[in-house]
Amino acid sequence: MIAGGGTGGHVIPALCVADRLGALGAVVEFVGAESGIESDLVPRAGYRLHSLPLAGFSGSIRDRLRAGALFLRALVRCREVIRDFGPRAVLGVGGYASAPAVAAANLLRVPTFLHEQNSVPGRVNRIASRFTEEMLVTFPEAGERLEGAAWVGMPTRGEFFDLSREEALQRRGLEPPVVLVFGGSGGALNLNLAAAEAFREETPYTVVQVAGRRDFPRLSTENPRHRILEYEPEIWDLVAAAEVVVIRSGAGSLFDAAAAGRASLLVPFPHATGDHQTRNARYFTDRGAAELLPDPELTAAALRARVEALLEDGPRRAALAARMRELSTPEAAGEVARRLLQPTGNDKE
Repeated sequence: MIAGGGTGGHVIPALCVADRLGALGAVVEFVGAESGIESDLVPRAGYRLHSLPLAGFSGSIRDRLRAGALFLRALVRCREVIRDFGPRAVLGVGGYASAPAVAAANLLRVPTFLHEQNSVPGRVNRIASRFTEEMLVTFPEAGERLEGAAWVGMPTRGEFFDLSREEALQRRGLEPPVVLVFGGSGGALNLNLAAAEAFREETPYTVVQVAGRRDFPRLSTENPRHRILEYEPEIWDLVAAAEVVVIRSGAGSLFDAAAAGRASLLVPFPHATGDHQTRNARYFTDRGAAELLPDPELTAAALRARVEALLEDGPRRAALAARMRELSTPEAAGEVARRLLQPTGNDKE
């Protein structure tokens, strides 16, 4: 059983692990929040989802009391689901639904595992890691903060490894060179506004900007080679088509770009918990795999200048792309699946 979600950064790697588990003969079900993106992505991928009404522990005292009551109800519901399904292991991937499912599994003595996507572990994972069979991390830095954690990397969709630029350009009808701007499944307002302004006037290159449903209505362009999309489920086509990728620094986006081997300009979200997006980005920039544009320095002029500098410097792009691919983790999903299926003290044989 896999529990958690909320954003694509949690759900997509979870689905990668589920697919690998299925290929190994396992039956997988999910536990997720009714309001999370998992309510769409998990059933669409063909997996059963047990939905829970959950809310974050923020806001007024009344909001927090309501969140606490929902958590207790979710804990009871997760115990019922686990008893009925009888999983040999439960994997928490972060998000609201991860904690009650992992807690219920612990109460029922079902082995639990956690996967931490970011370089700075969240508070829930830091606490929960003391009670799990194993803590699995994407970034080595996170492993240094969690005693006994195992580095496995980021489970990444196979499509990012397999597509060529020529195939992607032809499939999407794009005229090269292509620049992709993508803030993540939830959007990124500062980045979206800067990109909309930066590429509003005509460019000698194609810009594809995936804005997200929240920000899309606010954006417009007069440039015929600047496409602004609301959402793109097959984002791998656009990554593969691009010469330069401009992204926030969520772990999922970073390792997608690494899998495709694309020169990347990273604009970390400055208000992420523990400033983990900057730390995520530094893992790549410190290794010569990407360039950094801090959000406080993000303007339309700066963004356009940095993008055009990369487009004009072929050797620099090639060096970044090659190093980026070296940092990808193509075996991560398989390694997580293997650890979930390995014998535990609860096995009879």
